[in-house]
Amino acid sequence: MMSAFENSDVKFISDYLQYYMYKNNIDEMTPDECADLLAQGKVLSNKIGPKPGFNFRQMLRDGRDKKIDLVLGAQQNYPRTKWTIKRIKSY
Repeated sequence: MMSAFENSDVKFISDYLQYYMYKNNIDEMTPDECADLLAQGKVLSNKIGPKPGFNFRQMLRDGRDKKIDLVLGAQQNYPRTKWTIKRIKSY
């Protein structure tokens, strides 16, 4: 099964989040914080779900499942359901 997202979507979202974290000296964000930021900036549309938070989490799952590239800095911690998005220091 294919993803509703394309690698170009992932790259844009990754760049947007990494720049925001770099500019605001934030080391990591939760998916909810990222989804809120993306919604405020009208960066992630409601392609497949009722709200951007659903779409961002689906993008993370699709990246984990190798359907698309993984969002830059995204890590899934134990327990497997906890995601964090970390700032890439060299960004």
